[in-house]
Amino acid sequence: MKLHILTYLLFVLFSFAQSDSLHAAGNGKSSQAKLAATYSKKIMTGGMFSPSKDSISGIARRASIDTSRNNKIIGIREHSGGIYQLELDISDNQQNLSIGIYNLLGKKVVDVHQGSEFAGRSKMFDINVQGIPNGIYMCIVQGDNFRLAEKFYVSR
Repeated sequence: MKLHILTYLLFVLFSFAQSDSLHAAGNGKSSQAKLAATYSKKIMTGGMFSPSKDSISGIARRASIDTSRNNKIIGIREHSGGIYQLELDISDNQQNLSIGIYNLLGKKVVDVHQGSEFAGRSKMFDINVQGIPNGIYMCIVQGDNFRLAEKFYVSR
């Protein structure tokens, strides 16, 4: 226990010494607090304090997870009585594009699109929500090499 407290005190001293470089990088106090909370939790649970290792593995993990590249959901807007519109940017031609609406339990409630789609700006897809109750839903867009999700609300 004394070793953990000593390690934590060394971390606090180290973080105060590094605070000037954090301010120079443009990070605010809230990001310093998040950083301190993350590493103090690691230290108190017996983890190792290695900022360079953590930042490198974090970058590698984000690169492997981020398969969306330039594909993005621009927005989901109510168009007219019970019809919502999904605006989507697709950067590559997709052989297997699947768009579905899921409730928060993970059940598919509306199938919007199945099939291929060509690359281009601002593809519009109509979502018929007349058969589902008001609430919070997830729009999942899955292509050959990406998966996007966007939360939206249905209220009439």
